[in-house]
Amino acid sequence: MDLLVPTIATATASVAAFTDIRARRIPNWLCGMALIAGIVAHTWQAGFDGALVALAGAAVGMALLLPFYAIKAVGAGDVKLLSCLGAVVGVQLLISVALYGAVIGGLMSAVILVRRKRLLLFFQETAVLGRAPTRSGATAPYAVAIASGVYLSLVLPSVLG
Repeated sequence: MDLLVPTIATATASVAAFTDIRARRIPNWLCGMALIAGIVAHTWQAGFDGALVALAGAAVGMALLLPFYAIKAVGAGDVKLLSCLGAVVGVQLLISVALYGAVIGGLMSAVILVRRKRLLLFFQETAVLGRAPTRSGATAPYAVAIASGVYLSLVLPSVLG
């Protein structure tokens, strides 16, 4: 893999994480530019097949987070971010990004629950009572988890072999 794809992915993820921390928003212009850059880069490297790789990555990225958006677990910006990153990195690497990001997101959630003294209540509701946990109103900038997934997927082994 040349440096173009990792550079676009890390730059996009870094800007998204920064803006999500600062303003709790991920700019549409960022996702749009990354989507276009992913399609152009893959088309340049592999022609029509490359364009299909980028579009498939975007579709899978959207499909992975759309159910979580439907239950209000993530925001629309997070869905758009994972989708545009899918266009940049392709499906295979996107799966690693999403799984590593989910692990980091889970750790972020655990820290928030500990800080709000709700971790025990969470385990009581989910493990003992077998129900969905009550919402505390606390949220985390999930772009940070997605960005961490990008960084980790570039230095750790792929989860798809």
